[in-house]
Amino acid sequence: ENASEENASEENASEENARGEDGRNPSSFDGSDMTITEYPHPVLRRMGDDILEFRTREFRQLCKEMMTIMYQASGVGLAAPQVGLSTRLFVYNHLGDPDSSNFERIVCNPKILEYSEEVDVENEGCLSSRSGCCMGPVSRSVSIMVEYKTEEGSLVRRRLTGFEARVFQHEYDHIEGILHFDRFCTEDREGIQPQLNALIQGYKKNDAVLEPDVNRKAKLQPMPLPRRGWIPPIIESVVESVVKSKLKGKSKKDKKKTSGGRGFGGGGGFGGGFGKSK
Repeated sequence: ENASEENASEENASEENARGEDGRNPSSFDGSDMTITEYPHPVLRRMGDDILEFRTREFRQLCKEMMTIMYQASGVGLAAPQVGLSTRLFVYNHLGDPDSSNFERIVCNPKILEYSEEVDVENEGCLSSRSGCCMGPVSRSVSIMVEYKTEEGSLVRRRLTGFEARVFQHEYDHIEGILHFDRFCTEDREGIQPQLNALIQGYKKNDAVLEPDVNRKAKLQPMPLPRRGWIPPIIESVVESVVKSKLKGKSKKDKKKTSGGRGFGGGGGFGGGFGKSK
């Protein structure tokens, strides 16, 4: 009984020390010598290099360690620049649950081929800016078409929607040298600037890079939020889809003389933003 109590006490202490009151990331992770790279380290602003070699023992180990760090840091995604590597690689599990390993994805040399016009706005945080310390609203496409290679080098093309699409876009930004707060409106960026200044002050080298490449930022899709409280416009194609669906439901009701279909009022979304940081 005493041994059980001692183990429980150690586990609680470990959880409490995993992340400091200021949101500081753990100083080490089990099973890896890598740590999380924080703003304003220059690697977070570089374009990642393509992966050329797959199926090597070293590459498989890197992917395994990144996934392990992601879970230990309570994240849903982790990009190579976040562990100090300028490589076009990221891992994610949009459920954030290590027991749901079938949702784990290792993404190499990705491209986003298509962004939906329809966007939504949700709060995002990031491990490289201490999670909730610099959280704020970010506009993302609700649907994207992506192409990437797996850790085995196989080419994959998928359409992603909802929260998985948001996670993918967040991690893709990382390998393009973009951070989530680059997408904030001016007011929200000013609101977190004291926290960013603290990170800048704590960075002891003279190679800090504070802002993204101007040309890359100008080409962001979707565009950063124009102002606080901005509400995404209703997309005509979405309205047409809803109308057609309702007309179809009405037609079936008339033909079958049964109760009509339910509308779209019960849909959820993502609630208060990320339950975990990326």
